[in-house]
Amino acid sequence: MGLQLDLPTVLLLYKTALVAGALSIFHVSRHSCRPRGFRPLAAAYLLLAIGAELAGQGEYQMLPLWLWTHTSLLLGTLGYALFWAGVRALSGRRRIPLPVLAAVPGGWLALGITTQFPLDNLLRAGAFHLTAAVALLASAHEVWRDRHTEPLPSRGLLAGLLLASAGIFALQLFLIATQATSPLGFARAFYALMFCHFGVALVVSSLSNERAEVRLQKVAQTDTLTGIGNRRWAMSMLPAQLPVGSAIAQLDLDHFKHINDHFGHAAGDRVLQAAAEALGNQLRGSDLLARWGGEEFLVYLPDAPTEHATAVAQRLCSAVAQIELSERGERIPVTVSIGLACVTRSGGPWADWLGAADQALYDAKRAGRNRVVVAPERRA
Repeated sequence: MGLQLDLPTVLLLYKTALVAGALSIFHVSRHSCRPRGFRPLAAAYLLLAIGAELAGQGEYQMLPLWLWTHTSLLLGTLGYALFWAGVRALSGRRRIPLPVLAAVPGGWLALGITTQFPLDNLLRAGAFHLTAAVALLASAHEVWRDRHTEPLPSRGLLAGLLLASAGIFALQLFLIATQATSPLGFARAFYALMFCHFGVALVVSSLSNERAEVRLQKVAQTDTLTGIGNRRWAMSMLPAQLPVGSAIAQLDLDHFKHINDHFGHAAGDRVLQAAAEALGNQLRGSDLLARWGGEEFLVYLPDAPTEHATAVAQRLCSAVAQIELSERGERIPVTVSIGLACVTRSGGPWADWLGAADQALYDAKRAGRNRVVVAPERRA
């Protein structure tokens, strides 16, 4: 025997999937590192489930016609307005004010009370399908527009499910407008929507997990004090073989132990933060800056011939020397010594070039600090 897709049965399955989806999303919201949007989504699912329950009861003539028609339309349109608001919040957008959110369902309710159009099945279905199609299309746009700023694997699938749901409602709206729909058509549409909406709930959970993984990876690769990349991050970003025309520099804050001993470790932390900011302000977006350890920093210039790299290193040295910090009314002197290795020939891993920069750094220290020393050109 085939599955009988009568409307009341499909609505029963549909609302069961909605309740399961709401519980799933609510559970994820309690453990998410970025819970915005999850609870409005869960509430939207529950409102849609209640609306489906009322419609199912109405199909069995267990509720007064005026009650279930008006109430199911209100809950359904409010549910999809809240759905869009939840997806928008999930994407980090500004929250929608409650009066704006309630404008569409409130407008349908006022129009319904005035004209009694919800008593007509097709008119009521048309209003519901129009609201759902627009809300889901807007939700798909909210998800898809962040594909570059937050390129997570689940984002495309979530946008696709939302777009498919919007398409189903739009198709049914067209059939309603042309009076070509039927109870079997509605049943098939809600049967497909059942899978789409439950899929959305699952993908939202997956999106939350992916965000948590990205956050943990960022924490593992970021220096918590200065906010720049740490040694692990720098090692993962450096190419195995530095290309000709690039440069790598080792930087070391001068007399940092004296700063800690004389001014205190809190002042030393402020020096590290100010130095990282000063260095970053002198670099391009394509350049690499990392805290290599302690008071040491690493700079990689991917496209900087010797003359340009030397000029950049001099600017870095000057920028650090211009840092203005004081402790208990006494100025904290901040300078940096820089060893620079310019890649003038191919061959050798980045660690070899960094070794040359490190040796140049020692030369800068011995020469009096607060200066740039360029490593001699390496022979083949």
